Amino acid sequence: MNDGRYSRIGRIGFMALAWVFAVSVLLQVFFAGLALFVDSDNWTIHGGFARVLAVVPLLMLAFAWIARLPGRQIGRSAGLLGMVIGMFLTAVLSPKIGALSALHPVIALMMFWACAGIIRASRQASSG
Repeated sequence: MNDGRYSRIGRIGFMALAWVFAVSVLLQVFFAGLALFVDSDNWTIHGGFARVLAVVPLLMLAFAWIARLPGRQIGRSAGLLGMVIGMFLTAVLSPKIGALSALHPVIALMMFWACAGIIRASRQASSG
């Protein structure tokens, strides 16, 4: 297998993971809504799914490196990972950080729009 093939696999994997992450963020918002408005037992789903979701930006970083994507895309992927860490901190430390825990849904919005930007940039790069 040559470098070009690895790069292509990396680009495809990166783009697929970006879509998975964007859809997963939307699902997380849905699960939170279920927990708030339907049944609080749904917080278990929200928390469990978050643990799975957290791995995606790390995998995106690996695929970005394999694909030899521009530093900007690698940086954006690292930014997603940082936001995931911020999400965990606001959830776990909410009793200790008070009003700062309200950043949790704001970070979710930021993650979605950052991921949309990654997808847009990747599509433009592949078509241009």
